Amino acid sequence: MKTLLTLCAVMVLSLSLNACQTIVPSAVDSSALQLSAKEVRDVFRGNTVTSANGETYYWNVSGSVVGRSSDGAANKGNWNITDDGRLCVSNWNSSYAPSGCYKAFFDNTTQQRKMVDQDGTLKWTIINVITGNPNNF
Repeated sequence: MKTLLTLCAVMVLSLSLNACQTIVPSAVDSSALQLSAKEVRDVFRGNTVTSANGETYYWNVSGSVVGRSSDGAANKGNWNITDDGRLCVSNWNSSYAPSGCYKAFFDNTTQQRKMVDQDGTLKWTIINVITGNPNNF
């Protein structure tokens, strides 16, 4: 009887731990690593970031973001990074990536950083990061 109770306890604990594991969105490779708040800050803060779809934005250290969409339209908004590493944008006038928070992953298969929304949908694949604002946005 004691063995049966111990076995049941181990099974319940195992199921509980499995339920708590972080699920990597299907938009990134299963070996992808979620970036920490510091790593996300290092990518964006004070840098110009270009995505695979042609969007380029300067992420000012003051918390504003400004740039051009893939069709050349000017976009701007505000940004911050949460303690758990999500990049959040607000007052955003971009239709492609609306205001909200995005998890950042380093995809080991493609060697790219990918921004994923709360539904697990890939929103940006970052292809270039340049220090400063060379485009004078």
